Amino acid sequence: MTKKVAVKAAPAKPAARPAMSPKVAAANAAKFAAAKAKAMAWLTPAKLKEIRTELVKMRDDILETVRKQQVEQGVDNGDSVDQASQSIEKELLFELSDNERNTLDMIEAAIRKIDNGTFGRCEATQKPISRARLEAIPYCRYSIEYQNQIEQKSDTPEAGPDFSTIGDFEARAES
Repeated sequence: MTKKVAVKAAPAKPAARPAMSPKVAAANAAKFAAAKAKAMAWLTPAKLKEIRTELVKMRDDILETVRKQQVEQGVDNGDSVDQASQSIEKELLFELSDNERNTLDMIEAAIRKIDNGTFGRCEATQKPISRARLEAIPYCRYSIEYQNQIEQKSDTPEAGPDFSTIGDFEARAES
């Protein structure tokens, strides 16, 4: 007695998209370049100079704030309650100065971008950052779309150990 074995046919591959003609590809590239140029048109040399001046002022303000904080930290005096209070203040100032340091780094990077002609482009995608975003946060590094992607990735928790069965003696007794 011989067994018959059914042989399944391989699934059909989806049809490949037809190759784009060079004329169509060139037209699409020209449209894309025109859209990028239009998105960046508001960044005139005068506007870039204005933004650079604003960034330099922001940088100077942060540096001045940090200098004042360093002077105000001074000498620890007083009883243990005062020292505890001062310790908490120092921790808050350290966190604040860490945030200021990050902001200062982003401001310095934005100034360098203006100087080398890359200001207004997302560091990750190289697409133009929207005017509204740059006017709100002139030292932003990413477009709003890419920033949202980053934040969504950081919001999803990493898979960790499953502690849901700890202390569940009934589940162990059944197995």
